[in-house]
Amino acid sequence: MRVAMAVAVLSTFAAIAGAQTKSQAFVRVTAHDSSGAPVAAAEVTVRTGLKDIVAQGKTDDEGHAVLSVPAKDSTDFSLTMRKIGYPRGDRFFAVAPKDTAEVNLVVPRPSAAALAPMEVTAKQTTNYYSYDLYADEIENASGWMGNAWEVIKRLRPGMLTSKGGCATGAQEVWVNGKRIRLPLYPTGLAAARARVGVPPGARFSYVPVSVMSDIAPEHIAEIHYHDCFDHSMAVVGNNNAIFITLKPGVIYQQDVGSFVISEAEEAQLAAKKK
Repeated sequence: MRVAMAVAVLSTFAAIAGAQTKSQAFVRVTAHDSSGAPVAAAEVTVRTGLKDIVAQGKTDDEGHAVLSVPAKDSTDFSLTMRKIGYPRGDRFFAVAPKDTAEVNLVVPRPSAAALAPMEVTAKQTTNYYSYDLYADEIENASGWMGNAWEVIKRLRPGMLTSKGGCATGAQEVWVNGKRIRLPLYPTGLAAARARVGVPPGARFSYVPVSVMSDIAPEHIAEIHYHDCFDHSMAVVGNNNAIFITLKPGVIYQQDVGSFVISEAEEAQLAAKKK
């Protein structure tokens, strides 16, 4: 009886260990600057969703790092690289259990005089009326934000009112340099929540609501807004417009949303545009 119980316990532990091994995947990171020099001792962080950190590490002298991540089926992850003197680097990728993803990060060369680490002691505040928003602030924001429209309402409501007195708010939206025209009208939860939490005096068309409701907040690299006085682009749709740039490894398809693609697929799309 005792032998049978021992065998059963050992079998259970073996099954658990096997399940844990099968649910693990690996990501092999290579980090270089635009000159081809490796970025050594850079902090690399892997997340699922907007905030859930699943792995962290540092690159070696050759700019390499190998991290283990939990994976179920084919899971989307975001990888972020940070090092003083370098701009932040991002890359989305997908990897299946027991597989290895190859992720290459290329960032601009550091400035001639890299800044020393700065300790911030003052309380951080959100500039609700700024026309610019970046990934770091989105990731550090408290509370739930399920899509880009919720992000704007929470962190940049001034983009919906215009601080220059235009009273026109957001009428157009661009994603990765492309103006999105005539998307499907928002329905269901997106339509019901469109006006919930918007600031008094907000003005917006259905276009930004429809498009931004289909973009995941973790996919956003940066957002900018051009009000009615902006003349930075001599094109139709430049004014009263929200401009969204997605992180590398993410694309947007109209009436579908934002989603992750491989580096090979990204290269193929770039070749078609040439």
